[in-house]
Amino acid sequence: MYADNAQISHRQLFRQILTALLGVSLLAVPAAPALRGRQGILAVLAGIGIYIALGICFIRVKTVFQEPERYLGKMAGRLFALCYLSWLWQAGIWLLLVTAQITERFLIEGSISWIVILFAAGAAYLGSHQGMERRGRMAEVCFPLLAVILGGMLFLAALKMRHGYLEEQGTLTFGGWAEGTWEVLSCLLPFLFLPFTLGNVSRAGNAGRAMAGAAGLLGAVLSFSILLLQGSFGLGGYEHKEYPMFDLMAGVKIPGDFLERVDIFWIAGVMFSLLFALGSVFFYQHEILARIRMQKGGAAAAVAVTAAALLMERAGISGEWFFYVTERIYTPLFLLLLLYTAVRGKRKRAAVLAGLLCLALPFLSSCGVSLEKRLFPLSMSADYRDGHYQIIYGIPQLSQVTGQDKESSQGQEEAVEYQGITPQDAQEAFNKNQENYLDLGHIKALILGEDLLGNKEALEGFLAFLEEKPSVAGNIYVFSCKDNRELMSVERQEGDSVGDYLTGILENTREGAPKDAVTLQDLYNAWHRGEEMPRLLEVTVMNNRPQIRQYS
Repeated sequence: MYADNAQISHRQLFRQILTALLGVSLLAVPAAPALRGRQGILAVLAGIGIYIALGICFIRVKTVFQEPERYLGKMAGRLFALCYLSWLWQAGIWLLLVTAQITERFLIEGSISWIVILFAAGAAYLGSHQGMERRGRMAEVCFPLLAVILGGMLFLAALKMRHGYLEEQGTLTFGGWAEGTWEVLSCLLPFLFLPFTLGNVSRAGNAGRAMAGAAGLLGAVLSFSILLLQGSFGLGGYEHKEYPMFDLMAGVKIPGDFLERVDIFWIAGVMFSLLFALGSVFFYQHEILARIRMQKGGAAAAVAVTAAALLMERAGISGEWFFYVTERIYTPLFLLLLLYTAVRGKRKRAAVLAGLLCLALPFLSSCGVSLEKRLFPLSMSADYRDGHYQIIYGIPQLSQVTGQDKESSQGQEEAVEYQGITPQDAQEAFNKNQENYLDLGHIKALILGEDLLGNKEALEGFLAFLEEKPSVAGNIYVFSCKDNRELMSVERQEGDSVGDYLTGILENTREGAPKDAVTLQDLYNAWHRGEEMPRLLEVTVMNNRPQIRQYS
């Protein structure tokens, strides 16, 4: 049922809440310091329970949020509105920074951040004047697809959990639980903006069930995400990660292995939710300013938010400040303001234009490097000798990989070894000899030399280098080799991809489920947990073909 007369139904309210908050919460909650293991799950349940209980209060005070100057006085009403606006503006800056960062790290490597920020801000602001009912219809249509994408990815990730990790208890203290609950309240602070929206919900007095349902489902997703992270990385295996859910999804594979980067679905779903939330920021800004008769300043405020995001991106300022001020200032402030309005507010029915607007996904592909100017290695080898990393990129002839056999196509010199004191230096040495951009998002096999495996410090340095490159998927297979140069020369001589060849041997001979194979994510887990590194399958060359031996 569609909304009429600038009002939305309970179902549309339910779907708007989830569409706007799923992306933000899946970024913020799993990365919160106090939300680990059973303590984290209990904290999520407590925080969600508080917001469900506050739903009754939201309905009671909606008239105050509709006309703050009338119920609180002109000066107090404007200060009240400006408190909420100040947090909205900071949230807009953070969303723009995060959108640019995720686009560059996970979606389009090499994209230009300031262009991404301008595209996102422009689309969000232009879409913020389309009307409440259109946004309700958009959320009603888009949420099922978003739920299928994110739910499907969570299901695939659950198949990779390890029961041994789930048995770890972790700490559980009252102080830690209370801190975690506060972090949940802060991460989901947009719930406290619902009173601005309820004036435009049909039968707002009965909207408590829709709000409680949205909060409950969001809590279930977040609790399951925390469980997934523990089951995949173990306690202590993902605290260092800035976006642990993205790293988790990088190791997900679809049965049949017909798609190399399955995590692209997760990235697209989260990005859509973030852009939906960004549109909500500008919509709330316009509506709150209208409540205090200052709506003419909306355009200037949007320009200021965008300019601040551009300056912070230019200065390299991270978004940690936003969570700090939210936890320390705005969460207690908004709870006190809610209590204040609950005491002073009177229940009267009126229409309030306070909602969110979904924006169309901007065309971000123009910000990246074109395919013709990229190099796609399908394998990569690394060793460490005489204090230098030795890296070889396996770049087969592109015509053979794509099936386009043309006499004019020339292969790259894949067996050339590049050295450097650090892995970054070795990669820079490669880039100096190439005009094209090196894209590591298609690697299928990683080959490590014996000297590198025998040097703990060098191995950890190389793993840290790879972990900083989200385009390198965690589900690629890792092998050992005594002579990397000989192995990588196979591509140069035969034109075949070592990555494809090794992956094919491994999965075809073991029914697609190589239990004894080691992935890059397995190495990450062992490294961060201080465990012994898993033994790698050894690769040799026989009859000019790669062969997998027993354990090295």
